[in-house]
Amino acid sequence: MTQRARPAFLRRLLTACRLAPAIALLAALNLVSPAIAAEDGISLELNSAKTVSEACETSFVVRNGLPHTLDRFQLDLYVFDTDGVIKSRSTIDLAPLRANKSTVLAFRLHAAPCASVSKVLVNDIPLCRAESGTVLDCLAGLSVSSRHSIELAK
Repeated sequence: MTQRARPAFLRRLLTACRLAPAIALLAALNLVSPAIAAEDGISLELNSAKTVSEACETSFVVRNGLPHTLDRFQLDLYVFDTDGVIKSRSTIDLAPLRANKSTVLAFRLHAAPCASVSKVLVNDIPLCRAESGTVLDCLAGLSVSSRHSIELAK
């Protein structure tokens, strides 16, 4: 090494040493990224349910945390009564769901009073498609919750 090359080498080494804490921080954040990625899926919340004309009408809040709009988002739902017996099945399409946005959707869930419903099961998501046409596995990243006495499960 020449005299001139040594100072350049030392400068690079010192610069790398100063960057080491930042590199360590980025590495630590990379360890957290799988948990953050889990939040980037779709969340479905049963927000309210009320009996209207002897039928159970519900409101759901859907949060599309994905980076793309969904032009198809079908849910295969099963409704269980208070004895745990399946009472009805329905397939609904909640699309479009815009990217990184929450959407409120209301629909008739069951043709009986809400007091007769104990649980709603998201059995499957038969179709989840991005605007680009890409078919996605949205069931794997789906999280469910309920603010009502009716349980929402997957």
